[in-house]
Amino acid sequence: MSFTNAQNETFDLLRGVNLSVEEGRITALVGGNGTGKTTLFNIISGFEKGYTGDVIFEGNSFNQLSAHRISLMGIGRMFQDGQLLSGLTLMENMKMASDDKTGEIPFSSLILPKRWKEAENKKEAKVKDILKRIFGENCKYLSMLNDNASDFSYGEQRILSLARLLMGEDRLLLLDEPTSGVNPVYIDTIEKIIREMVAEGITVLMIEHNMHFVRKVADTCAYLDDGVIAKVGPTAEVLDDKNVRNSYLGL
Repeated sequence: MSFTNAQNETFDLLRGVNLSVEEGRITALVGGNGTGKTTLFNIISGFEKGYTGDVIFEGNSFNQLSAHRISLMGIGRMFQDGQLLSGLTLMENMKMASDDKTGEIPFSSLILPKRWKEAENKKEAKVKDILKRIFGENCKYLSMLNDNASDFSYGEQRILSLARLLMGEDRLLLLDEPTSGVNPVYIDTIEKIIREMVAEGITVLMIEHNMHFVRKVADTCAYLDDGVIAKVGPTAEVLDDKNVRNSYLGL
């Protein structure tokens, strides 16, 4: 995939990338810094324009569509610095991720009060169900639904923003370094949330630098090197490949 900058100069960052992601499985995209991993995510999710190449989801090509249009197709994303939105409560943060936007219609509570109330009750019930499934029937977050996002630690915001993705109806989720900067105490929870996503039929493609986590979680691993998918296959097979270990892991 090539790009054209503001000076109309064309250059290659991703060169001949060809990657198929297996439905209902976890695929890890690994590689050194600057190899194009986040750029590839930006292309898939509609935040990068001016490229050549095809992006196909469920048999449909959506080249150059806006990020909003792509999200409506069933593709969600957690960014590398993904956290809760400050100024909003935990409940409000969770409900914002719902595909039901009834409550966001101007004056909906006045014009359609019954429909608005039913929609809000349904979303709130789903929030509680997700928190119970992930963190337990008596988890502390059930009593903190009205607490401001800023009241939670960085690690808690990361796991809650990840759990928030279960509020939607996405069929593909792009997770950009889900364990980045997170205290090891939360990593098992992150794994649990990702496995819950797959249990719901969601396909997961993640960028991750924690190789222990990749080995433990990912079904498939794709190694991106110098803009090319240099190797793809079962996770252990890729990470144990001599060339991958030499060029990426330095082993």
